[in-house]
Amino acid sequence: MKSIILCEGSTDFVLLQYFMRKVYKWQDGKTGESPKGKRIKPIRTLSKGMDQLSIGGCGGSSGILPGLDYIMEFNSLAAEGEEYDKVVIITDRDEEATESEYIAGIEKILQDKQVIPSEDICNNKWIQCSYKNGHGKERILHILLLVIPFETTGAMETFLLNCISQEEEYDAKIIQKSKEFVSNADEEKRYLTKRRYITKAEFDVYFSIRTSAEQFLERQHILKNIEWENYLKIQNDFKKVEKLSNQ
Repeated sequence: MKSIILCEGSTDFVLLQYFMRKVYKWQDGKTGESPKGKRIKPIRTLSKGMDQLSIGGCGGSSGILPGLDYIMEFNSLAAEGEEYDKVVIITDRDEEATESEYIAGIEKILQDKQVIPSEDICNNKWIQCSYKNGHGKERILHILLLVIPFETTGAMETFLLNCISQEEEYDAKIIQKSKEFVSNADEEKRYLTKRRYITKAEFDVYFSIRTSAEQFLERQHILKNIEWENYLKIQNDFKKVEKLSNQ
């Protein structure tokens, strides 16, 4: 089985690789993959038995749907055995309308590429679709949309901070103080001009305290040093990606 996860940027890209290796025992061949189209880069491919999983960053939320469009086009032209069997879309819930906008965007791409879903696209549910490949043979595709976090607006960073807060009372207090600091620090809104910037600032302030000895390391190194697989909320909310392997 061949699958791909489409995510926004570097935080998601690093976390998902770590999570899939640690929790679901995927193996990393330590080799990158050539970018797919203009939108899906960087990309990393993991393996588990005969199954293959690519994780691709799309350069931000605006690149997710073009990335999906590329994969649907790739599948429509692919020879048998080359197509993707499962596609996961993981994106931030930046605004209240994010989920409905993504659903509408996905449905339009599927319609344009003559991919027929068995039911309406919705968040946190595998949807079976059918289409014809480059040889005119009918194929089955499964799509999973995960707009994170499920319960509130925010980004992947919001989701990760919530996971920590639920498990560690002491850290929850530091996270709350970090949010209060960020809220008051830029009163004129010269720098934190978007909600996305505020979320990332809250995340970075907390980790500058938790990992102060590593404050000059890149964010991806800090992410890799946190045992995210031990946080129950992460395991629960990403439970459905378990189906990316038959092993």
